[in-house]
Amino acid sequence: MDFPPLGHLRIASPDDVPRISVVATAAFRYSPLFEWERPNHAKYPEDTLESYRAQFLDAIQSDDHIVLVREDAYLRDENNKTAAIIPDNTGWTAPKAGEQVIVGVISIKLDPGSPHVGKLKSNNGCYLATPHSLNRDLNQRHYDEWGLLSATAKTKNRVHRHSTISMIVVHPAYWRRGHGTQLATWARDLSRMDRIPQCVSAAPMSQCLFMSLGFREIDAIVAEGDKDDPRGVKTLLLEFGREYRGEPYPHLILRWIVKITKDSLVGLVRWTQRTLNRMQVQGNEKGVW
Repeated sequence: MDFPPLGHLRIASPDDVPRISVVATAAFRYSPLFEWERPNHAKYPEDTLESYRAQFLDAIQSDDHIVLVREDAYLRDENNKTAAIIPDNTGWTAPKAGEQVIVGVISIKLDPGSPHVGKLKSNNGCYLATPHSLNRDLNQRHYDEWGLLSATAKTKNRVHRHSTISMIVVHPAYWRRGHGTQLATWARDLSRMDRIPQCVSAAPMSQCLFMSLGFREIDAIVAEGDKDDPRGVKTLLLEFGREYRGEPYPHLILRWIVKITKDSLVGLVRWTQRTLNRMQVQGNEKGVW
């Protein structure tokens, strides 16, 4: 098996994007980074939704990402259990109470050279155009500064070529049901199976979860407070599989050899079967088979 068992998780598709944006907005609202980057969310909640739609749609359609979702029974009052503003025009139609809906999502950026590129993809649905956000909810300077700080920390600690958990969220109405643990555990197990290190920039609300799964702190990413927000913001850069450092390339070469051999054998079997089928058809037509 090339991947850990999905269990109750499933592969995200473009059709899921409107609902995923609702889940992301509802959950990320509790992250200090959200307040740092999106101080105008309450005034422009539709821009927040569009921003997350674009980010997750790009990841779902990108060959170097894996996006998985977790579903649960829909709660009609879920919007009352988040401090985020969820506008009416989300592009998503709520089902009947009790029907299954997406409540959690994880996006994993694969390491360069991963044998999983282009795998675990679903193209179901027609939500294909990348949404456009006006970004009026953003403090653009804070947003750009955080991107630079994050990239610098990953390069300094030599984790920029690791597998990376880009985003992981669970709607607050469905917290404490183990959904976040299932999503994070699957990502961790993929890292363990491939023997490729994995990193995540973890906000305070998720740090204990990742550390319980074996991730270890290697650095802190800190944006100092300023006149726009004197509180500043801080996350921890965590790593799983530090012991795999130094062995990725031989290991990947071996995996590629196995994959190419397997694909070649499968191709040979299929070619042989097609050839035999053609011979049988030709023999039947001539009456000699």
